[in-house]
Amino acid sequence: MRKTLLVFLLLFIVVVFAFLFYFRQQIGKPVGSSDHKVEVKIVAGQSSTEIANNLESKGVINSSWSFRLYLKFKKLALKTGDYLIPANSTEVQVADIFSTGSHQVIKVTIPEGWRAEQIAAYLYDKAKIDPAEFLAKTKNLDGKLFPDTYDLSDTPTADEVITKMVDDYNIRTTGLVVNDNILSIASIVEREAANDADRAAIAGVFINRQKIGMKFESDVTVEFQKDTNNYPSFGINNYRFWRALLSGETKTVVGPYNTYLYSGIPGPICNPGLASIEATLNPTPSSYYFFIYGNDGKLHLAKTQAEQNANITKYL
Repeated sequence: MRKTLLVFLLLFIVVVFAFLFYFRQQIGKPVGSSDHKVEVKIVAGQSSTEIANNLESKGVINSSWSFRLYLKFKKLALKTGDYLIPANSTEVQVADIFSTGSHQVIKVTIPEGWRAEQIAAYLYDKAKIDPAEFLAKTKNLDGKLFPDTYDLSDTPTADEVITKMVDDYNIRTTGLVVNDNILSIASIVEREAANDADRAAIAGVFINRQKIGMKFESDVTVEFQKDTNNYPSFGINNYRFWRALLSGETKTVVGPYNTYLYSGIPGPICNPGLASIEATLNPTPSSYYFFIYGNDGKLHLAKTQAEQNANITKYL
C-alpha cells in the first residue's frame, strides 16, 4: 500500500513538473514568424476568455488557456485600448503590454487652419516626432498637410504621419483642380471665416481683389508673417501662434506675407480644410471688395472703401 502511494506521489510530481515545464514553454515561446505588428482592440466589457480567444485566432498567442492561466496566476488586469503587438512576442510580453497599456495606436487630431510649426509642436507632444525633421520634410507641403484625425503606429515617424496627411489631402481633393493660388487663398479663407456659411463670400472678396490687382490686405497673413519673424527666438514648443495684431503692425511687420504692403501672397499660410478649398473653387459671385465681422458676429460686405468705413463705424 505504502509502495503504491509512493509511486502515485512520484507520478503526480512528474506530471506537475511536466505541466509546469510545458506551461513555461507555452508562455515564453515567441509566436508567429511575421515581421508585421498585429493590431488588437480590447473594449470595455470583454472577458479574459473572449480576449484570449481573439488573440489566439490572430496568431498573437500560442494558446488561449495558457494565456488565461498566466493572467490569473499573475493577477493581471487588461486595459482597454487599440494595441499594436510587436512581431514574435511571447505570451508573457503580450500580457505585460495589455496590463501596462503600452504599444497602443497613437491617435492625433490636426485642426483646420494650423500652420506646419503648430503641427510639428503638437506631434512632438503627442507622438515624440522630431519637430526639426518634420519641418524639414514638409518644407514644400504647406497647405497639403490635411487637417484630420489620424491613427499612428505606437512608434511613429515623421515620414509616417506626413504620408498619411498628404495621401488624405490627395484623396479629399480628387476631382478638384487645386493649384497653388487656390490653395493660398483657401488658407486665408480658413483663418478669416468664422463659419462655413461665410467662406464662399469671403473667397469671392479676395478673388475679386486679385482680379484687379488689389492688395489682399488680410490681417491673418500679417499674423503669419509676424509669427514667422518671431517664433525662432522662442522655439515652436514655447510660442503661441496667431496672436492678434497690435495697432499699426499692418504697416511695420516686415516680410512678403504682409499683404498690406505686398501684392499677392507667396504661398499658403496654413493648412485649410475641404470647406475652405471648395469655397475658393466656388466663390460667391459679387461686386464686393471689402468685409468685416461686426460686434454682432455677422459678416458685413462692402463694394467700396466708403461703404467699408461706414460698416466699421456702424458695426465695430
